[in-house]
This record gives sequence, C-alpha cells and structure tokens, in this order.
Amino acid sequence: MDKSISRSEKKRRAKNVEQLVRELIDLSQNDISRLECDSFLQKEIAAVKRLKGGARKRQIKYIAKELRNTDHEPLLLFLQEKKGSRLKKNQEFHDLERLRDTIINDTLAALKMAEEEGVELEPDWNSTGIDSALYKLPNVNESSLRKSARIYARTRNPAHSREIFRTLKAASEQKRFAGTGNDVTSHNRR
Repeated sequence: MDKSISRSEKKRRAKNVEQLVRELIDLSQNDISRLECDSFLQKEIAAVKRLKGGARKRQIKYIAKELRNTDHEPLLLFLQEKKGSRLKKNQEFHDLERLRDTIINDTLAALKMAEEEGVELEPDWNSTGIDSALYKLPNVNESSLRKSARIYARTRNPAHSREIFRTLKAASEQKRFAGTGNDVTSHNRR
C-alpha cells in the first residue's frame, strides 16, 4: 500500500512524526527513560531539551527521521496514556479516511469495468478495500459497506461516502472497546 502514497501524504506523515517528537521532548526525564524505544533515541530526545533555536529544529527533524524507520506505535500509545495526546486518535481517523477512499476507488473501477462489459455490478464484486476493512475491522457490516459504496459509485452523492466512513468508524470503535486484535476468523457479514 505504501507504493501508492502521494508525496503530499508522505509530507503529512513526516510532519505527524515531528509533532510526536515535540511531544516526547516535553516529557520529564523519568518518563523519557521509560519510553519503549532504543537507548540511542532516548538519549537523543533527552539531549534536545538543552538545545535552542535552529539546533533544536535540526535535532527534532533528525529524531523524526530515525523514528520514521522504526515502529513508533508504542510511543503514540505511551503519550496517549501519559498526556492524553490526540496524535493516536488523529492517526486512526486518517487511516479510516484512507480505507474509505480505497473502497470508493475500488468500487468506481469495478463499476466502470462492469459498464464497459455491459453488465450490472455484482453485489459481491472483488474489492481489496473491503477485504482490507474486513481484516482490520472484524465487526464491520460488509453488506452496508457494499451497498453504500455501490450507491456512491452510481450517484457520487457525498452522503454515501460519509455513510461508508461512519460504518468504518463504528466498527473501529467497537473493536477498540471490545479490546480485540486482528481476529480474522470472526467476520460479521450481514
């Protein structure tokens, strides 16, 4: 999926990681030592506290570059627990938006192909976006997703795009409150 990421999206993600670093720098020394990252990054984060001006900005960018090459999910969770950071929630929101856009693009392509062949779009058309949604969100209502996507593809009414997002968000919240992982075996297809 990373191969289709636009340059603008890459820049947005880089800015989000820089914001993560800024929030990490604001932590106390005791909290920095408890971060789930290697000791090199802990030392670098602690060292930024003494810097000012351009040196501080360069060091923040350097740490962000290093974090982009590693899994920074534990750091987001730590900040969320410690400070009530909204970075994790924002990331989840944008992931749901990307998933919705993938579903819509798959549906538009399937509808175009069906129209070129002179047939109706089948109710169970192949969609990597919907398959991905079912994998990531086992409780998602597949029939509702397919229905909203098909109607959006035919009418281009933004209300149906919002309905797809609401369906994905509801399944995401259900998963979070249930505390389930990626349990692929429990697809709830209605």
